[in-house]
Amino acid sequence: MITLARNRPEVFTWPWLRSLRWTAVLGQTVTVLWVQYGLGINLPLNPIFIGIGLTALTNLVLHTIPRGRGETPPVIAACLATDVLLLTALLHLTGGPHNPFSTFYLAHIALAAVALPPRWTALIAGICCAGYGFLFLGRNVLPLPGDVICGVGPSLPLRLHLQGMFTAFVLTAGAIVFFAGRLQAALRRREGELAVAQSVAAQHERFAALATLAAGAAHELGTPLGTISIAAGEVARAAQLLPNQLDLADDALLIHEEAARCRAILDRLQAQSGDAPREVSLSKLAEELRSRFPDGLTVQIQVQVPAVFAPPEALLQALSSLIKNGLDASPGAKPVHCQITGDADAICFAVTNEGADLTADVIAHAGEPFFTTKPPGRGTGLGLFLVRLLAERFGGTFHIESLGGITTATLKLPNPPTTP
Repeated sequence: MITLARNRPEVFTWPWLRSLRWTAVLGQTVTVLWVQYGLGINLPLNPIFIGIGLTALTNLVLHTIPRGRGETPPVIAACLATDVLLLTALLHLTGGPHNPFSTFYLAHIALAAVALPPRWTALIAGICCAGYGFLFLGRNVLPLPGDVICGVGPSLPLRLHLQGMFTAFVLTAGAIVFFAGRLQAALRRREGELAVAQSVAAQHERFAALATLAAGAAHELGTPLGTISIAAGEVARAAQLLPNQLDLADDALLIHEEAARCRAILDRLQAQSGDAPREVSLSKLAEELRSRFPDGLTVQIQVQVPAVFAPPEALLQALSSLIKNGLDASPGAKPVHCQITGDADAICFAVTNEGADLTADVIAHAGEPFFTTKPPGRGTGLGLFLVRLLAERFGGTFHIESLGGITTATLKLPNPPTTP
């Protein structure tokens, strides 16, 4: 799509303009042959087909221009002006102002009005008016059947002329309706693309804000976590020397272990900031998932390639989030299944769990930042959001299906991924 004016929707493409001009070449050829051989009216075929040939030749030139290049208002206006001049020449050779197909000037004006800025539309309208006025300077009239030279002899009967006017009116109206319909379709498509682009931009802005927040938190929390770890270790050693304080020692050791766990999480966050895509062994990925979730997880690999090209830490974190959500939603000891399938073109990770079906509203909002169905304190609503951002960043997809007590979250990544 191209922009024809500042703040104006993109409504034109070279393929569309080329197809319209080929349609004009075909229609003009058929009409001339029908008048010449169907109605028996002799026309100057040589100059007429030279004009039609020029339209075809200039359209071939358009085929040499790559799509997305040169599609500017001056170039589009030049094409329309060329068509108006060629139409004027054809009308001059086939009856001048008496030719009922002179109404096709209106189609060119309508096309310019919907596709060009006002000043270019005014230019095309002025060329059409000048062309139509030029037809009155000549004395060409359509001859009766049997006349040898166009412009000599009596003109067409009124009945035949009115039939031509009706045909020209119908064709002109059809062309304008077609142009307007294509414009509306282009505008709707453009509005949809704009809405998607705005949504993606908003998501990336939220992700950038979260990344900044995470980086700041990792930096600020490092020092207090180290202090807590040291203090907890000292409290544990002191409690072990006191009688009847074993519970206090155990609590201090637990605090020390949890602080170390928080430190490891911050280290992973810092590592993910430089997490570049590379080959990740699917078997090693499965082993890491099994080690993280030793109870309640089964992993099955059915792929034609041994590795996936992805950022390792981000992929591991995304799958861990899906598995953890599945375990939280599974009642009792029902396991969560992770199935890895695909080929050299794409790898699909499907995490399935049994439990209550998700509502359509929950599925629609899943993946939005800070949206969670978990009780307060058990979820932040960022896990699925990061999964979806991973998919979008590398040209993949992420979706959730829930039916019959089975919920499946599927992450699909191209292999290799689209360059982010």
